[in-house]
Amino acid sequence: MKKPVFIGAFFFSILLAAANNLISKHSVEWIGSPEVLEKPSGWPSMSIVQGIQAGLKVAWKGFREHEVLILGGLFAVIAVMYVLGRSRNIMLGVMIRTVFRTALGLMFLSAAWPKFASPKGFAILVAQYQFLPHFLVNAFSVWLPAFEITVGLGLILTLWEKEFSALVGVLLLMFIVALGQALVRDLGIACGCFDIEGAQDAGDAWFSLIRDLVLLVPVAWLTLTGGRRYLLWRRAR
Repeated sequence: MKKPVFIGAFFFSILLAAANNLISKHSVEWIGSPEVLEKPSGWPSMSIVQGIQAGLKVAWKGFREHEVLILGGLFAVIAVMYVLGRSRNIMLGVMIRTVFRTALGLMFLSAAWPKFASPKGFAILVAQYQFLPHFLVNAFSVWLPAFEITVGLGLILTLWEKEFSALVGVLLLMFIVALGQALVRDLGIACGCFDIEGAQDAGDAWFSLIRDLVLLVPVAWLTLTGGRRYLLWRRAR
């Protein structure tokens, strides 16, 4: 792996975060933290087994509510892969890599935007995890969405498939540790992965944890077997 890619992504995200916090209407002080709020009333305490069951129920409910969209999208992806495979003789494995890179990149971009648009709102959410030192919460809240945007764009648009896949893995592990410790400590935390409001109940939070664990599988595959590719599928010489 190329260390300059990691260094460049890190410094670009810092510049992006600083610029955003400078011009945002919802900016925060770099040092400090919002207060920790009381645990939501009625938030259930769950064992790990109960949490997994609740998370799977949320996943199934979400699938049933968007069944047509999910299956239609899957059919469209398979159809495009079939056409490309026949017309351009692109190998199946390469097309699957393209799908994973695009989907993961778009997922991180869509997840980052609400947090990027409201540093103050995201800082309130991060404080509830009670995981970082008080003086780092605001700075981390400003930086993380910028880093997610950097990684999402890098995964889709740049040559460095392996490096940006590894950074996706780092982000997922970060989310898993933060959310996992909050659930184990029964903090009544909302994930806040795709919106500032976050999870509505414990099942949503457990679903977020399960989702991130599952995503580690394709991310590990991309990281271990990735190369340098133009336009997602053409390997750079």
